[in-house]
Amino acid sequence: MPLPDCKPVTAAELAEIPLFVDDPDALEWLAAHFDTICLEQDECFLREGDPATHFFVVLEGEIHFRGGNDVYGQTYIRRAGQPTGVLPFSRMKVYRGRGIAARPTRFARMEAVHLRELVYRAPCLAQKLVEEMTDRTRETTKIGERRNKMLALGKLSAGLAHELNNPASALVSSSSRLREVLVERRRAAIAMRGELLSKQAQDLVTALSDRIQECHDHDDAMEVADRAQDIADWLSDEGIDVPPEIPDGLASAGLSVADLAPIRPHMSVENVARGLVLLVCDYQVLCLSREIEEASRRVSDLVQAVKSYSYMDQTPLTQVRIEDGIKVTLRMFQHQLKHGVEVVKNFAPDLPAIDANGSELNQIWTNLIDNAIDAMCGLPGGVKRLEIRTAREPGHVMVEITDNGPGIPEDVRAHIFDPFFTTKPVGEGTGLGLDIVHRIVTKHKGAIQVESRPGRTAFQVRLPI
Repeated sequence: MPLPDCKPVTAAELAEIPLFVDDPDALEWLAAHFDTICLEQDECFLREGDPATHFFVVLEGEIHFRGGNDVYGQTYIRRAGQPTGVLPFSRMKVYRGRGIAARPTRFARMEAVHLRELVYRAPCLAQKLVEEMTDRTRETTKIGERRNKMLALGKLSAGLAHELNNPASALVSSSSRLREVLVERRRAAIAMRGELLSKQAQDLVTALSDRIQECHDHDDAMEVADRAQDIADWLSDEGIDVPPEIPDGLASAGLSVADLAPIRPHMSVENVARGLVLLVCDYQVLCLSREIEEASRRVSDLVQAVKSYSYMDQTPLTQVRIEDGIKVTLRMFQHQLKHGVEVVKNFAPDLPAIDANGSELNQIWTNLIDNAIDAMCGLPGGVKRLEIRTAREPGHVMVEITDNGPGIPEDVRAHIFDPFFTTKPVGEGTGLGLDIVHRIVTKHKGAIQVESRPGRTAFQVRLPI
């Protein structure tokens, strides 16, 4: 498409745009204070961080706004007849994204210093622009909240994936090994059927099998090694040929030469060897079954933790025990906490349950714990300490989350609950985490405050009983 004719905007042209039709007496003044800019397709006309100094109206074409390095951020599209940029009563100081022409575009531009006069000369236009700004702020906040939740969800998902990986891998490995052991046991059992065993031999083998009905894992390693060597020597003396791992397996199962020797006179050498293989297989089946049970329980516990964290199957308002929500939230951060973070929990014994939205309260603990972990990441050495304390106060429960990070500078502290305020690099934070915390606490008719100095930052949340 050819570049639009970059002619100056006129009062007659503005009169054709619905945005301006209700202020006919102001059209000449507006046209006089607009200058006109023409852009080629893909041309950038402002960048993130540039001073916000102009009010724009698209006359022809289309412009897109996107956060600088945030490839997943929302794209704002402005088409012919739509305003953008600095609007009346806006507190925007710098642009938060890049402005690019999606196709050849012509737009009118007015310096923001004239907006005060615009409000008096074109009151209907001013009202429309204020409504536009309100809608823009509301939408930006919603998008930011969604993105903040996705960032938090991403961190939690990464931690959960790591936590689930270990038991899941154990399940796969143990299940595969269990299948091999069962095949090996079946072969040994089939081979033994060729020889008739006396009643006494059967009783002895059954007694040995009963001895290993539990998987032994508390024996001293040196004792097990000594038993294994004694069993290997006895097998060699008796001429019993078994795979080299059988003595170790028998010793691990808690058996000794004194336990095994009585079966020798009642069975052939070949069947003694097969019987010993059966005993070791039975022991391995027990051990692998227990490993599978433990791994399954860990997976089940993590799934239950996620369910408890999100308060699935419960009404939004319910009786919530603060400590339970904090504990399950800590479980969500287990992957990060186990790498050098000491967690100290001081929970009051008499803390009552409160009427609250449990899932929203968990968002509070998630954001505060996440911020504390981030604050301690830069510590050069020593112990990273996260302390969570609860207390019962008159009419309230108090939760204090403390870290030993570098602290919050005083000039930053005054803005930490402001929407979109963040000290993190672009793409790592939205500046809405503590804003969300503040709004959830306020929604529950509570209060939040922060005390900070180098080496100690404490957020105190108070919720009504």
